[in-house]
Amino acid sequence: MIEKTGIFGGAFDPVHNGHVHLAKEAISQLKLRRLLIIPTYESPHKNTKLLPFEQRAEMCRLAFSGIGEGYTHGNCIIEISDIEQKMGGISYTINTLRELKKLYPDERFYLIIGGDMLFSFTKWYKYESILKEATVCAAARGGDNFADMLEFANEVGRIKVMPTEAVDISSTEIRERLRNNESISGLVPESVEKYIAENGLFK
Repeated sequence: MIEKTGIFGGAFDPVHNGHVHLAKEAISQLKLRRLLIIPTYESPHKNTKLLPFEQRAEMCRLAFSGIGEGYTHGNCIIEISDIEQKMGGISYTINTLRELKKLYPDERFYLIIGGDMLFSFTKWYKYESILKEATVCAAARGGDNFADMLEFANEVGRIKVMPTEAVDISSTEIRERLRNNESISGLVPESVEKYIAENGLFK
């Protein structure tokens, strides 16, 4: 039996409640059996320097362990993957997908992206090859024009638009708040907020 595996990658610098909400929505709407949370090793899209990989991965472990009992949500197994760290270099999605295909040859992949990334998707490295390896699932969030997203998805093909309740939080906003010594309570899971404070991150 072919299992459905979700792939949710990102800088997670830091991971926040919007990411957790999107993971839950993807598990529910796509009926995933496995969800791989994949922190980027070196992003092709970010010009700013990221926190070290292990700190971002640890925040993901803290955030997603709170979704359900252990690392599960319903019947879905949630795993924090270090595959891009092991691969090294710039983390191009197509390379990650092909590496995952070797590890999970019998699984069907669903690549989960935020709605803000959808309209730039055709600028991704080898985006047409990505569409052959996985179904791209874009989540509509606050401020996105749902009709425009559907039209764009239909034009490109093999992209699913997932309607989700808007959780308009950005990692950029959180980093800015931390630099200004402002509260991030309610924007990130409590365990992540504690980890950031204890380690003096983003100051």
